[in-house]
Amino acid sequence: MLIEESKKTDIEAGLIEDNKVKNETVTTELHFELLKQYAWLSSVIIGAVIILIQLKVVPFSTELYLPFGCFGTSIVISLLGQDYIVDSLVKGKTIYGISKQIKIFRHLAMLTLFFGTGILTARLMQSFA
Repeated sequence: MLIEESKKTDIEAGLIEDNKVKNETVTTELHFELLKQYAWLSSVIIGAVIILIQLKVVPFSTELYLPFGCFGTSIVISLLGQDYIVDSLVKGKTIYGISKQIKIFRHLAMLTLFFGTGILTARLMQSFA
C-alpha cells in the first residue's frame, strides 16, 4: 500500500514537471510569435501604403515619414525582442525570468504600431477630405 502511494506521488510529480516544461515551451512560442506578428503587420501596412502611392490613390508627401518611421520602429523592436528571447534561452534563462523585459518589447512594438496607424489614418482622412 505504501509503495503504491509512493508510485502515485512519483507519477504525479513527473506529470506536474512535464506540464511545467510544456507550459514554458508554449509561453515562449507565444511571445515569439506575437512579436513576429507585430513585425509582419507593420511591414504589411508599409507595403499597402506603398501600393496605394504607386496607384496614385494616396499622394506621397513628407507627412508619411512619421507613420513609416513608427512602423519601422515597431519592426525593429519586434526583431530585437525576438533576438532577446533566443539569446536568453541560449544562455539558459527561462521565459519566466525574462518576462518583464519581453513585456516591454511587446508593449513598445504594439504602441509604435498603433501610433503609426493612428497617424496614417489621420493623414489619409485629411488627404481624402
